[in-house]
Amino acid sequence: MINSKKLLNILVKNDFTFITGIPCSILKDFLKCLDDNQDKIKHIIATSEEETMGIAAGYYLATSKIPMVYMQNSGLANSVDVLTSLLNKEVYGIPVLLLISWRGEPDEKDEPQHIKMGKITLKLLKLLGIPYKILSDKEEIVIEQIRKAKEVLRRNSFPYALIIKKGLIEQYEGRSKRNIYPMAREEAIKIIIDNLRGNEIIISTTGKTSRELFEYRETKKKSHKTDFYVVGSMGCVASIGFGIAIQKPKKKVIIFDGDGSVLMKMGTLATIGCYLPKNFYHIIFDNNSYDSTGGQKTVSDSVRFDKIALACGYRKTKIVFKQEELTNFIRGASLRKGPIMIVVKVKSGGRKDLGRPTTSPIENKKTFMELLLK
Repeated sequence: MINSKKLLNILVKNDFTFITGIPCSILKDFLKCLDDNQDKIKHIIATSEEETMGIAAGYYLATSKIPMVYMQNSGLANSVDVLTSLLNKEVYGIPVLLLISWRGEPDEKDEPQHIKMGKITLKLLKLLGIPYKILSDKEEIVIEQIRKAKEVLRRNSFPYALIIKKGLIEQYEGRSKRNIYPMAREEAIKIIIDNLRGNEIIISTTGKTSRELFEYRETKKKSHKTDFYVVGSMGCVASIGFGIAIQKPKKKVIIFDGDGSVLMKMGTLATIGCYLPKNFYHIIFDNNSYDSTGGQKTVSDSVRFDKIALACGYRKTKIVFKQEELTNFIRGASLRKGPIMIVVKVKSGGRKDLGRPTTSPIENKKTFMELLLK
């Protein structure tokens, strides 16, 4: 294993002092270290991998210094267009040090959404012509790997990747930055479910939101047939729900979304507002964090989702902080035409003993489609 502070110091000694990215649980301890050492390194919180590449390119153009971008390997797939059309040495030739976490590594147990990308991560880098090294767990080798990376980046003027495997980075106890909202997301989910009729379609975003919804259904001994639990594909829950809503106008479609997810694909709000599905109800659990990857901060505390939604064409929006407000709005929402957005301000964090869905994504899809196609 490697110590986060030592890794940061090695990077800074090689003049890597600017970093931006999208978090992954593999990187969570290193990211805590970044936040605690802003005097040594500039850390920009971004909303999508494509955005991080643009920020990095701008930094390089303005300083001639090499930036760093961190991401999960799923984000590498999201970044292919920018890597080939902006950073490519046949276009602008912009060097960026990529720190890529390796989810779904072959022969390592992981969630279904990571398996395919895990198998092709190194092949994709080779196809893109991006040189890479798997980061060592020995400090003296890491020192040489980063020195070599800098040399290659300067020579090639093109990205270079360091692959970070699960379990490589030591635990780091960072300073806590929890928000102080009174309601937990799991509590809010229970309030919503308890005040619905039960025949609504629910599409829930990736991570703890879907896990909490699944567990509450289990606790209540209720069917999961009305729920679609999105795994992976962060940011796509609203567009999936929109696609269902326009095809099933007689069914109420409720989206369980998160602030990080909305920020990643905010253009979806404009599409929904343009086509105005009357049966579309968009609930955002906003805890100002990427909760499922370790609680890293998002930029949602500077964003008014409700005003953006209204500007995009949503018919009504509401921000709620308390249980009674949420209960009252959910009870009255069925009387209003959508699209409607409810922003529920919730605490960051969740239960440590929170389980995962016991059905596979394929089983979930099959049961869900059986209901929709009746």
